[in-house]
Amino acid sequence: MAWRIGVDIGGTFTDVALVDDATGEIGVAKAPTTPQDFAAGVLSALAQAMERYGVQAANVGLLAHATTVVTNALLEEKGARAAVIMTRGFRDVLELRRSARPDLYDLFQDAPAVLAPRRRRFEITERIGADAEIVIPLAEDEIDGLIEALKADKVEAVAVSLLFSFLNPAHEQRLGERLRAGLPGIPIYLSCEVLPEIKEFERASTTAVCAYVGPILASYLDRLVQATDALGLPPMYVMGSNGGVFEAAEGVAMPAMAVESGPAAGVVAAALAAAQCGRPDLLSFDMGGTTAKASLIQNGKYETTPEYEVGGGASANRWMNGTGHPIRVPVIDLAEVSAGGGSIAYVNELGLLKVGPQSAGAAPGPVCYGQGGERPTVTDADLVLGYLDPDHFLGGAMTLDVAAAKDALAKDVAAPLSMSVEQVAWGVHDIVNESMVAATRAHAAEKGVDLRNFAMIAFGGAGPVHAYALARKLGLKRLICPYGAGVASAIGCLAAPPAVDLVTPHFAPLASMDWTAVHAAFAQMRHSGEASLAKLVGDSSEIVMQRSMDLRCQGQGYAVTVAIPDGDAISLPALHADFADIYQGVYGHAPPDVPLEVVGLRARVLEPRTELYFAAEPNSEGADALKGSRPVCFDGAEGYCDTPVYDRYRLAPGKVIPGPAVIEERETTIIVGPDASFHRDAAANIVIEFEG
Repeated sequence: MAWRIGVDIGGTFTDVALVDDATGEIGVAKAPTTPQDFAAGVLSALAQAMERYGVQAANVGLLAHATTVVTNALLEEKGARAAVIMTRGFRDVLELRRSARPDLYDLFQDAPAVLAPRRRRFEITERIGADAEIVIPLAEDEIDGLIEALKADKVEAVAVSLLFSFLNPAHEQRLGERLRAGLPGIPIYLSCEVLPEIKEFERASTTAVCAYVGPILASYLDRLVQATDALGLPPMYVMGSNGGVFEAAEGVAMPAMAVESGPAAGVVAAALAAAQCGRPDLLSFDMGGTTAKASLIQNGKYETTPEYEVGGGASANRWMNGTGHPIRVPVIDLAEVSAGGGSIAYVNELGLLKVGPQSAGAAPGPVCYGQGGERPTVTDADLVLGYLDPDHFLGGAMTLDVAAAKDALAKDVAAPLSMSVEQVAWGVHDIVNESMVAATRAHAAEKGVDLRNFAMIAFGGAGPVHAYALARKLGLKRLICPYGAGVASAIGCLAAPPAVDLVTPHFAPLASMDWTAVHAAFAQMRHSGEASLAKLVGDSSEIVMQRSMDLRCQGQGYAVTVAIPDGDAISLPALHADFADIYQGVYGHAPPDVPLEVVGLRARVLEPRTELYFAAEPNSEGADALKGSRPVCFDGAEGYCDTPVYDRYRLAPGKVIPGPAVIEERETTIIVGPDASFHRDAAANIVIEFEG
């Protein structure tokens, strides 16, 4: 018997999901996140889950882990003391950025803070040309002085990004060799190793992100790996932003791969649910303690994007270009806003009610947790509205303080606005929902998707609480809350395949490509990918490679990625047609009638994961699912109405129950409004159908 265990660290809680591969039995657990030492919260949640389900370490075949360490370091601007070394004359590339701005008409907006201030941005004399030839030799006599300056500045990591190193890495490699010898114990990140592809700003930004978060991620993973090894658990995988898992050491070498680790795991879980419930087109909605995320599942698959922005301070939004630090790594495409259960509600200087992006997080957490929080949050508002049972939170493991939540809302929000506590509680709930609706609509518009043709799948601790209102605003007809919705990202870790993404620069007109050289490059990438995966899966005959090409119109500066089918025969007309379709989707018009050129080759090497299936906990035979009722507010204008409360685990399959209703389970609560009905399907999903 072998169990798979997935762990996801959220802003408020650390989630664990276990599944027995032999029987499909699934188990879940939650424990408070411990920001002062994330590993402590992980070990506590693991111990709780393994004890509850009688799992021995020797019977665990897989341990996979999604982390928010990288994202939090960037969002909170609490990364390592990093230095950056550039070609002489290009010291300020990170500060000059691109021309993209989140608001074209705001003359006073600030760009995100540079990860390395100017005093820690250094230059070295050298120059590689655009033809890969050496224009100015590397000034080796400057390196010793550079090392002394780095030592004097007590840097904790160094990023090196020299011009055209992706074409000729000789200077970067030599500089890296000298730096590693002169700065033992200090991680050195070279752009030719991190991101060997065109675009100097994006390459420098990705390398700087790695240096900024690398020491923090390495320290955290080292402690966690040592602790899990001591328990006798198998080697730990880390969830990647691309929807695959990789070895912990790979994450230390390339921290940018783990930027959206937790949200990516949630989308993988949504795709798994789409396959199991037979609905290939879904809008996934994941809301936890600090953020809310939306992503599209089309034809049962999620989409990745090769470029992403992360961090940038409190005002950053995933769906507003120019607010963060660009990274060029494959990331599952999603819309993300700073709106979660811990988001703080306040009245701004204009006298308007605002929610977030500041969050109470896990420490001190919402006021109602009774752990020292003093500022009202979304969870406090949801409690006042009747959505949460103060005596049933986390299955009764935590008691919520309703009076404290009301007092905080009254003091900080209701009194300044001369409104009642109930009115401002509804306002907080509605503002958070509107924020996510705006991000979701923008995300769908980018894809040219009509959301009315999609069902929503909701998960995360706060997702099913807010999903009804969100789906209603978006005009959706169906809402699905899967079994284990409160720990879905941990479940996603169990379904994610071991995978590695590779890129090779390759410049040539498409019409005159040397296809022998192309196939040789892909063969080399497959060899490199298999070598990386061998550390995780050993010698495997199941490894597959997915190939693609970065193509652009001749004379343009930006490329799109086009998939290439397996095999040696590649059809140029098919490539042109696929490029035109993707180009149309990205830019809204057909490409100009000019020749195409290739700028890079990409490969994803992976071992498909054994199909995962769940056997939900059996119903309590003959037990009544109705637990009682309580006042719940579904509309700020209409106030509260007496609402039945159901136990999810006692619901009989197939029985349709009209709303309104509150459905409680251990890890989350599902809200059903008066204009909807719900039933439990054969796979233990709660399916909510809207009237009309």
